[in-house]
Amino acid sequence: MIGVLRDETDAHAARGPADAGVPQLVAEAAAAGLDVRLTVTGEPDGLPRAAEHAAYRVVQEALTNVAKHAPGAPVAVRVGYSPDGAVVRVVNGPPPGGGSPGPVTGGRGLIGLAERVRLAGGTFGHGPRDDGGFEVRARLPRAGAPAGGPEPLPVSVSPAGELRRARRRVGRMMAAVVLVPLTVALVLTAVLRGWTIQVTGRSVLDPADYASLRVGQDRATVQRFLPERQFPYHPSVGNPPPGGEGVTCEYYAMTAETFNDDRSGDAYRLCFRNDVLISLDALIQ
Repeated sequence: MIGVLRDETDAHAARGPADAGVPQLVAEAAAAGLDVRLTVTGEPDGLPRAAEHAAYRVVQEALTNVAKHAPGAPVAVRVGYSPDGAVVRVVNGPPPGGGSPGPVTGGRGLIGLAERVRLAGGTFGHGPRDDGGFEVRARLPRAGAPAGGPEPLPVSVSPAGELRRARRRVGRMMAAVVLVPLTVALVLTAVLRGWTIQVTGRSVLDPADYASLRVGQDRATVQRFLPERQFPYHPSVGNPPPGGEGVTCEYYAMTAETFNDDRSGDAYRLCFRNDVLISLDALIQ
């Protein structure tokens, strides 16, 4: 059946108008075993030669696809002529045994048809139907006829177009993979910085107050000189805090400009044993 549809292409397309070539093409396809019916309305007089060839090719390619991908499915070929031009529709039902009713291998023949119809001044479309079948449609204008008529079916995307779309999708995904974590990191860094600046600003021990502290003072006396918060960082700078049972150490910032000068991270360390101040250290980074 496919051989019949392919081998006679040039001979039929060269013989004359579409109403002569298409009926013979359909008749030969039916004789080869395709369940196909043809309906022709109107007169093809005045249809440009390019449009005649395009109409023939549309029917030929559509019947070939049915023979390949939907064997046994009934096919209706309708060619309608009007003063504006011709509308060619090839509609097949779902294959009796199930499976794909239309092209499943990329549709290169249909892509070529779309270009042929476009060069003839027409529009082309194809796509699956709600009943499980498939439809191919072309509108071919007469010379000088304005574009109009029924809207074509959506044209299937070429493999190259799908590849470009896939590459764009992958590119967007890769950008999201990089940018989303980076954005989150920047936001968290900004939040952490703001929090640190706020906490540090409320944990600064004035140098004059530090100078007033003495080892041996009790916590109640020392507490009058201390800020409301402790410094969140605990630098050691090679000077470990004293050890022993009951020893606790507190840290206070030397300056609020913890990120903006060379003293970033400098702190005072006050260590207590049983609420008695036992050591005072200025930890300079």
